[in-house]
Amino acid sequence: MPFRLFVPEGYKPRKSYPLVLFLHGGGERGDDNLKQLINNDCAIFWAWPKNQSKSQAFVLVPQAQNLPEGGFGITRDRNNNIDLSRVFEFSNDLQMAYEILQKVKNDYNIDDKRIYVTGISQGSFGTFNLNIKYPNLFAAMVPIAGGGNPKDAHVLVNKPLWNFHAEDDLIIPVTFSRNIIEAIIDTGGKPIYTEYSAKYKYNHASWVPAYKNPRLFDWVMSKRLIDR
Repeated sequence: MPFRLFVPEGYKPRKSYPLVLFLHGGGERGDDNLKQLINNDCAIFWAWPKNQSKSQAFVLVPQAQNLPEGGFGITRDRNNNIDLSRVFEFSNDLQMAYEILQKVKNDYNIDDKRIYVTGISQGSFGTFNLNIKYPNLFAAMVPIAGGGNPKDAHVLVNKPLWNFHAEDDLIIPVTFSRNIIEAIIDTGGKPIYTEYSAKYKYNHASWVPAYKNPRLFDWVMSKRLIDR
């Protein structure tokens, strides 16, 4: 699996650094190791000089396969058409992304208490699925335009979580976010949920306003994994 890794300027091996894992959507699948960076600014956001000046962090951006079952969430049928019946399955590409993260942790001095994950669309399902399978890995999660399995809400009850979705999303219905957020709240959790009104016409691109939120970077970087 190809991936891009941003290493903070002046990296010092004796110092530990936070890391952000970004999981792209279905439109960025492939093997060029480029689309996951240039199709939108979501991954690059974390490496912007303005943000790095506030908190230096590694940014890991793997690229999933452009196959029907490719992606950090499975949202396609065998003909590569949209099919949301398997979105709560843990995909092979998601497992590979996890293994790449482990490699980066071995190669660099990463702060185990400050690893974060965010994803859009397919990557949003992947963000939920990773945290459900590995609940003690990430200090915070930011899923956008996707969702998680409400049956697993209890696993995420104490997880710092900021979820974004647009009311008028025609690709991934907003109910995928509403249902998991409601389930987490019912279990006793306190997730943050931002839903954009249909009047703004964001459709499936709710990551555009989400990544313009001036609080997002600081909120993520303020979270630390609690010892258990």
